Amino acid sequence: MRAHDGYTWTMQCERCGERAAEIFQTQRLDDKSYHRDLCSLCAKVDYGVFLGALLQSQAPGALPLTAEDEREVRRVLDEAAPPKDES
Repeated sequence: MRAHDGYTWTMQCERCGERAAEIFQTQRLDDKSYHRDLCSLCAKVDYGVFLGALLQSQAPGALPLTAEDEREVRRVLDEAAPPKDES
């Protein structure tokens, strides 16, 4: 999504649509590329969820993830994955 601020064109965050995208992710799967553009706030939320879960799962004696934590991690991973169907 692109927006014009009167001076220049900027890419808008694909998640919130409210802020300019600053993080441009690209994934390659076979011969296709997939792109996701996020503002820094949305990217930090995703990275925080993922890294927090990873650290918790690796820490000796840490409590297991709650069902809510697991759903949030799944949401982050699903949104970062390439689309399943392009038809």
